[in-house]
Amino acid sequence: MVWRGSEGRARRSEPPPAGQQRSLANEAAHQRFRRSATDEERRCLPKHEDESDIGLYRALEQMREPLSFDELAGDGLSLHPASVTCTGFRGWTTAVSGHVMRGGRHFVEFTITTVDQYAPDVQLGVIRPVSLTNDIDLKADWRWSVDTMYVSSRSNPAVSEKLRSQRTSKWGDSDIHCCGYYSYNGCCKTDWDTEMTNYEWVGREGLGGNGTIGLLLDLDEGTLSVFKNNHRLGVMKGVD
Repeated sequence: MVWRGSEGRARRSEPPPAGQQRSLANEAAHQRFRRSATDEERRCLPKHEDESDIGLYRALEQMREPLSFDELAGDGLSLHPASVTCTGFRGWTTAVSGHVMRGGRHFVEFTITTVDQYAPDVQLGVIRPVSLTNDIDLKADWRWSVDTMYVSSRSNPAVSEKLRSQRTSKWGDSDIHCCGYYSYNGCCKTDWDTEMTNYEWVGREGLGGNGTIGLLLDLDEGTLSVFKNNHRLGVMKGVD
């Protein structure tokens, strides 16, 4: 289960270039954004160069909505707006939120529970703004197991190419496209080219049962921190 993220630095909305004028609709959206957005919301929503004022205002409205899962890739799970339930196992399944983060600080907490004697085996983290299902077939490409952490040019070249082909300038220069907390041993990351990497970080530990995992993504500092049962474990991923 992941929620999407993208790198960026915050900057305030700027006037249109000299000699250009906003349409009436864009001007209305610009004025609404300027009047209603708080300083923190502005830091979280740097305006993309190719983005309209209407698009920016829509992003503001979406950010104010409760975080929810919007896409389920795979089978064996049932998806609800704010929760995912395992209804059977046939391989890995991924649930994704459609909220794209641009700048500022974002925190989310997951509650993980199980009804049997086995510890939950889940991955929680951030992923590039990509589609896991457009032109990617569950059977032919994913082989019935949608696990974005284990995609590489060697293990699954078809999916690796299709995910990386969705790259845009908004991805920035970083080559880490998916990074998450693995409940079994603490963490993993991938660039969807080389094999997934497990690495040590100060405070790393798995979940080992039921509990809560919190993730704090700070796009201004370039860090992803982990909290376990309301206790801060440490920074799982920082700027290399």
